[in-house]
Formats: sequence, structure tokens, C-alpha cells
Amino acid sequence: MPRNPRHLRVAVIGAGMAGRAHAHAYRSIGSLYPEELPPVRLVAIADPNATFAEDIQVRYGFERTERSWERVAEAPDIDAVSVTVGNDLHRSVVEGLVAAGKHVLCEKPLGPTAADALEMLRAAERAGVVTAVGFVLRTTPSIAAIRLRIARGSLGEPRHFLGHYLTDYASDPNVPFTWRYSRAAAGGGAIVDLGSHIIDTARFLFGEIVSVHGATTETFIRRRPVPSHQGRGHTVGGSTGEWHDVDNDDVVSFTVRFGNGAIGEFGVNRMATGFRNSLAFTAIGSLGAAQFDFERVAEFGYYDTSDADDIAGFHRVLAGPQHPNVGAGLVMPLAGVGFGLADCFVFQASAFVRAITSGDVASLATFADGYQNALVCDAVLRSADRGGAAVAIQAA
Repeated sequence: MPRNPRHLRVAVIGAGMAGRAHAHAYRSIGSLYPEELPPVRLVAIADPNATFAEDIQVRYGFERTERSWERVAEAPDIDAVSVTVGNDLHRSVVEGLVAAGKHVLCEKPLGPTAADALEMLRAAERAGVVTAVGFVLRTTPSIAAIRLRIARGSLGEPRHFLGHYLTDYASDPNVPFTWRYSRAAAGGGAIVDLGSHIIDTARFLFGEIVSVHGATTETFIRRRPVPSHQGRGHTVGGSTGEWHDVDNDDVVSFTVRFGNGAIGEFGVNRMATGFRNSLAFTAIGSLGAAQFDFERVAEFGYYDTSDADDIAGFHRVLAGPQHPNVGAGLVMPLAGVGFGLADCFVFQASAFVRAITSGDVASLATFADGYQNALVCDAVLRSADRGGAAVAIQAA
């Protein structure tokens, strides 16, 4: 596709919760980045569920609906596609799209297994298109600001990363069975759905993870009701009266070693009562430390030893226009105004469009990142299956 196109023609495959987030993000680009980025045409929303697709079409102004991803791949009037379907569908959909010359933003995880992710990476490399993985949290201004400080050496040598991702979406035993609760379909439970995010954050800040140690997993709710109809996200709805076995993890704990020698400790829980969406970490170096919790997304804590006086300690920093990714991406770009996950999807979509038009992928998680992330998730599951044995990870 030529640089600086007059407009970018976009489709979204999957009309669920993530599909709505991507649609909102693309629609926002025209009003927030009119001088920096080309206009985005919302051409097609594709989903086999016609009701869901038509709802998204009306809400966000797509020109048409499609019933299959194949129709999107064949369409000559589509340049770029967001893929927001179940994990087990990622590989076939993405490989078909890149072979058709489409630029692709695939929701995380890249594939349900590292083997799938590797084949998707190879397919994208052969196609020569722009591709990215939807690790949207790395576009969070606070996390990106912490990364800049680490890169500048303000924290000194990275030594210890303590991270968790805690949510309560699966704490209710009446939440219905979906593909998320099947190891064959999802590739893992909490470790893939949530753990992949905190793993990506750790890699983004501290670099490659070279080994996993002491992993343990547990499934606390082993059966879930079969839904009577398709729903979005984690909604509780009607049941057929039947039950389906859950065979992947609700809770995961593990440690890692980074290539630079630092140590990481991780906890992941999709049934953590009292926690709505808490991806949080403390990053400790030889000269300073940083703290962040996504439940307070527009701020972070920071300390370095240059504050060696009687009031030394963590400073509360409000994220604003002076931090990465904000720019024109907020209607009110002021420190202290605040923003949330929907804004991060806008930051991600704008970075994806910018990568297509300029070749700059620095703000995105690449397919190579997605593959490396999948290697870590696979290693966690292997370590748990082997009673916590250490598992080495070969860098791509």
C-alpha cells in the first residue's frame, strides 16, 4: 500500500466486546488525528452472528456487514483488518488475511500455542504486510513513561519485577462456559487471557524472559453452565440446564529469570473477588523503582536515589500530554483529567494506522513479540504440568 494514502479502508472481524473496542478506536481517529493520520473508512464488520454484526454496523457506522472472514479477505476495498475472534480461530483467519495482502492487528494472544504463533509470524513475514498484536496495555501512557525512564537508565540495572493481573470476571460459578474455559480452544485459561498481558508488560520494560520456574495452576470452578444463546464478553445469561467441564487454569503463580539477570514474580487470577481489572506491577532497579496499577490507569509511582533527602520516597505522577501516546489522543489532553481502557484502544489503533502509513512500528507489539509471549505462556503451562520444574525459553 502506498505511504500516506488518502484514506485507510478498515474492517473488523468479530462483533463481540473486543470488536466494539476496535470499532470505537478506529471511528475516533478522524476526530482526534485529522492532521496527522489519514481518514479511516469503516468498511465492514464481519461476524457469523448477524444480530451482533448489524448492531456494530449501526453503532459505529460501518458501510456493510459480512458473515465470514473469507469475504473480508477477498474484498478489494479493504486495506487493514482487526481480528477479534476466539483464540483458536486466530491462525486460520490471520494467515488468510495476510496472504490476501491485508495489514492485520490481531487481538492477543497471537495464537493459542507458540507453534501456532510461529506459523503466523512466518506467514506475515512472507506477505510483507504490517502486522501487530493487541497487547493494548503497552500503549498506556504511564507504562510507556516508565519504559522511557528504564531505557534512560534512571532505574539503574533492572533487578526485580513483581507483577499480577487480577480480575473477578470468572468468580461467579454461573458465568457460562465459553471457549475461554477450554484449553484446546484458548490455549490456557488465566495464563493466556490475563497472564499474556502482564508478561508482555514485563518484557516491554525488562526485556526477554529466558526461563520459567516453579509454576503452579489451579482450577477452582470445574464445571460451568452451557449458555442457551451467544453472549458478549463475560455476561451471565440463560442456560440450557447442561454443564460443561472446565479444563484450564483459574489461578496461576510462577517466577521467571530475565536475560539481563533480573528476577520476576507473577500472580494471575481470573476469579479474584474484589478486583475488577488490576494489572499491577512494581519494577525495581539498582537506582530506583516504579509502581503502576491499571485500576488507577492515569497515574504511576516513581522513585530514584537522586531524591536522597529527608522526604525521599515514591512520587505520585499524573499522566498527561507530556507522556508517551497521549498527544492528540484525548478529547481533553490535560494532566489529571484521566482516561481509561477505551482510550488505550484509540492509542493502539492510531499507532497501527501510523505504522501502515509510515512504517513506524515502535509503539506496537509485533508478531515477533506475540510469538515470544506465547513461548513464555507455553513454558508456564509446561512447568506446572511438571510439578514446577524449570523450563528454558529459546529466544526467537
